[in-house]
Amino acid sequence: MNVVSFKIDENDKKQAQELFDSMGLSFSGAINLFIKACINTRSIPFEIKAPSYGQTLKNRLKEAERPENLSPKFNDIDKLMESLDA
Repeated sequence: MNVVSFKIDENDKKQAQELFDSMGLSFSGAINLFIKACINTRSIPFEIKAPSYGQTLKNRLKEAERPENLSPKFNDIDKLMESLDA
């Protein structure tokens, strides 16, 4: 098993956790189900539409890739584990 770290809006995480809990899923289990669905269908398993508020998917991806929104890179497992405990 590999550990994957990503950033998510605090309110989105809370709402997702409540939903997953109501389904008897852990957050990790739900993400793994999503990844398996992507692999099995060789696609994103839902329709992606441009947001109604005018922001394009391309702009959202650019925002997600901004340096302050990316997780740091680690060459030392101890520093990674220390970061995860923060």
